[in-house]
This record gives sequence, C-alpha cells and structure tokens, in this order.
Amino acid sequence: MELDRIKSEIKKRHARRILLQFPEGLINSALKISKELESETGVETFISVDPCWGGCDLAENEALKFRADLLAHFGHSPWPKKPKIPTLFIEARSDVEIKDVVLKAANLLNARKVGLATTVQHAHKLDDVKNLLEEIGFKILIGKPSGKAKYAGQILGCDLSSVSNLDVDQFLFIGGGTFHPLGIALATGKIVIAADPYSGKVINLEEMIKRLLMQRYAHIVKARDATRFGVVIGSKFGQINLELARKIRNKIESKGREAYLIVADEITPERFYGLEDIEVLIITACPRIVIEEGPQFRIPVITPRELNVLLGFESWESASKDLLQYKL
Repeated sequence: MELDRIKSEIKKRHARRILLQFPEGLINSALKISKELESETGVETFISVDPCWGGCDLAENEALKFRADLLAHFGHSPWPKKPKIPTLFIEARSDVEIKDVVLKAANLLNARKVGLATTVQHAHKLDDVKNLLEEIGFKILIGKPSGKAKYAGQILGCDLSSVSNLDVDQFLFIGGGTFHPLGIALATGKIVIAADPYSGKVINLEEMIKRLLMQRYAHIVKARDATRFGVVIGSKFGQINLELARKIRNKIESKGREAYLIVADEITPERFYGLEDIEVLIITACPRIVIEEGPQFRIPVITPRELNVLLGFESWESASKDLLQYKL
C-alpha cells in the first residue's frame, strides 16, 4: 500500500487533511491505514466509501469540498488527465501467488503463440509468467504500454490498446473477474483464457463471448424503432466524454430522431425512472456500465459502436470487434 510514500508526501507538503479513496476490494484496509497515517504524521484523514471504479473515478470534488491537502487513490495506476488536487495513485500491487493458477491455465492453452495481459495489480509479475510459460514451450508476447496503460501488458476496461495488435493465437489474462478478459476477446477476436489468482479458477471465455454477443445484438434489435435517445455523459473525473456525446447526438438527429444529453455521476437504473419518454440510453462514461449493469435497466442500454449498427452506419460484424472502445 506504499504507506511510507504517503507519509513522506504528507510531511513534504505539510498536509493537514488527506482523503483516502479505495475500490471495493481494498476498503477493508481503510481503517488500518487511516489509523497509521494519523498516529505517525498527525494528519486528519477522511475515508471515502463511495463506489470507485477506476483511475477515472477520482474523488477530487470530495477532496476539494473537505479542503484536503492531498488525495490518496488506491488500486489504480495514474490517469492521463491531471487532477485539480495533489494526488497519489497507490497501485496496490498484489502479492498473491500466481504460479499454480498459471500452470493450471497452461492446460487450456492450445496455441503456441500466446499474449499475456493483466490489470495493474499483477503487472509486476508478467515477466515471471512469461518465463514460466516459455519453459513449458509457449512463445509469449506482452504488449507495450500504450494509451492509458502505464505498464507492459496492462489493460483497462476502456483501453485495450496494449493487446489489440499483438500477433498471437490466444490470450491469457491474469486477474479477478471476467470483464477485462471479455474486453480482450471482443477487441481481438481471439480465444481468451482467464486465470483468477484469488479464486484459483481458470476458464475459457469462448462460450461466454458467444452469449454476450447474442445479448448485445438483442439490445440493438430491441432499440431499432426508438425515436427518443438519451446520450449519457459521466461526470466523474475521467469519464467526461462531451465531444463524443455531441457527435452521437448529431448522428441520431441526422436520422430524424430525437437525442438528449443527460449528465450523471453514478449511472444506475433508478436515475432514469423519471425520464419515461426516453427509449434508449447510449452510455459514453464507462463500458462496464453497459456490459455489467445494462440488463438491469428498463430500456436498452448500448455503446456508441452499437448505436452505429442501430442507425445503419456500421455492420454488426465490424462493430462487434470493438464494442467496448468508446469512439466513433
């Protein structure tokens, strides 16, 4: 958790107040960290318990409201956009053992050339994984840092550029959950094996991808006859895609349909209950909302690329390869 680094920065800046922000998986460390920082530096700490979805979801407004001198954001690598307040991105590298789950995943790999990918928590272990798999006989490639990713092989939910052009036959993703490896499969069209070092589970995402694509296409079909669209702009630190939202509105209106720009911080189904005339939502904030939360909305929730298909600007075959990248 780099507490020595935080303490050093507190002393260097003569900070009196600090806001601590954690993703859900790390919030159980909050009290211990708060107590240690206060007892050893004399700083006053505030713990944010609002949801935190990534480096894009920085609690800078909360820090400003409480006149914090420093914000410590845990669990994510630095975001390209400069915050309004001095911020420490504490990447919270995982020390969980991954060798066993990697060897387990190797049994599901049936191609020689394999691309490796992970989140920031395990990026420091990719070279070890590469060496381990190459000893078995695989040829391993790791993408260079690009886009919003700081490290080789690192991917984000909204930036898969480190894997999108790798010349490999399959991918191995190391990390928790299925959202990130699903993104790799969509962006590359390749089979992805997901190895979760926390649960020890290893899965081939091929069937999951087929089901997801069927579900996504069903949302487009359901929205085909809609005349009123809501273009949702996230108001979080790194999710304000205003120009993209304006382009989307222009596209919709060019087809003789109505489009409204809607701003929200937490984009949840209940936020839209009062807008009963809106028939479809296009999310420009974060692709995770569409994939994981979309089925809970009363109306179709789609990505910008899916809108292209709906309006006839692009084929499903083309758009389905890049559904999670928020561009037109």
